[in-house]
Amino acid sequence: MAAKPALSVIISCFNEEESIGECLRRTMQAVPDAEILVIHGGSDKTADIAEEMARGNPKITVIRNLDDRGKGHAIKVGIRRSSADVMVQFDADLQFMPEEIPKVVRPILAGEADFSFGARFMKESDVERYDFSFFRVMGNRIVNRYVNLLTRQRFCDITTGFKAWTRDAIESVAFKDDRFIYEAEIAVRAGLAGRRFAMVPITYFNRYGGISGHGRGWKEPVSIIWTGVKILIFSTLIRLSLW
Repeated sequence: MAAKPALSVIISCFNEEESIGECLRRTMQAVPDAEILVIHGGSDKTADIAEEMARGNPKITVIRNLDDRGKGHAIKVGIRRSSADVMVQFDADLQFMPEEIPKVVRPILAGEADFSFGARFMKESDVERYDFSFFRVMGNRIVNRYVNLLTRQRFCDITTGFKAWTRDAIESVAFKDDRFIYEAEIAVRAGLAGRRFAMVPITYFNRYGGISGHGRGWKEPVSIIWTGVKILIFSTLIRLSLW
């Protein structure tokens, strides 16, 4: 029987054929002993490329998420299929650096935190190579401050897609959202439960390829504002035990 891995890396992707190959190669180099789960819900060649790489590495598992309902649902699938007691979620578009996975996971493995967030908005974060729009910066600032008021925590980046957690912690949260709100939902539910958090400064880049979930042009600010409003509403409902 194969030994249980110490870490499961959950990579959610939607049509990331331009970056998935490099993402997997760099992830395998960064955490060579980790189990890697690729959850694909798109229609391009992402899953084909990942499956070809998996043939030479049994630590890679590719899941074609035919019942795709969004990123939150993909992460739920990854959690259910993972084997390790420590997990990290990571995007395939290479906006985050696979080489920083050990840094983000370290507080979890050291027993210092139940959740560790790779944070883009700390003084030590390196985001000079990402073009943050005014709406994205202000939106993040508003939702983080509001969630901090609700939970009495000190979050600086609840919507980051680079998070690590223990199995016990994430299963106790039992987040409900299947789309993008789940990122904030995890922080709110775990924060209200008094879980321990670590904020780790990370590097952040523009997308390697593909299109952002917020779209381009005029669609981006509209999407960001609408997402922010939903986060504020659902965070309040969670605080009032109405969701």
